Amino acid sequence: MGDGKKLKELLDSKGTNVRQIAKATGISATTLYSIIQKDSNIRFDFALRLANELEIDVNEICSASPFSVAITEEEIYPTLPSGLNGALDGNRVKTYLKNSMYPLMYLFGKNSMPDVDNLLTSFYQLDDEARKEVVETIQFKLQYHRDPERAEQIKQIKGW
Repeated sequence: MGDGKKLKELLDSKGTNVRQIAKATGISATTLYSIIQKDSNIRFDFALRLANELEIDVNEICSASPFSVAITEEEIYPTLPSGLNGALDGNRVKTYLKNSMYPLMYLFGKNSMPDVDNLLTSFYQLDDEARKEVVETIQFKLQYHRDPERAEQIKQIKGW
């Protein structure tokens, strides 16, 4: 059974339909009807939105989920190019990811992952001047709009 048939079964079991889920997720009804009719795979970003709205695990609806099988340590931690002269050796990067970035991503929660992904990939594409402006804007916003509870959660992460 493909993702399309799974989607149709889930919609039926949840007592909803394509038009309702399309409106709730922002995915066009035409796209969803096509996925169901062709029993095709669902893009992971669409699957995240659908899974969040249907309150299910994304693996139930997406055969192309990067989380559908056990992830090895080699897949999580990057392989660094040789010749860095120890500036960023593998263990330092692994420690940073394990102790800082993973707990931070956990605080965002899986429902926010598409937004976090969009922010990071967009920021990466900016030139240095624009990046500096974004950082300055965030620092300014934090002066007036810092959430005390979230700020405290960040302090609990080792290394922050």
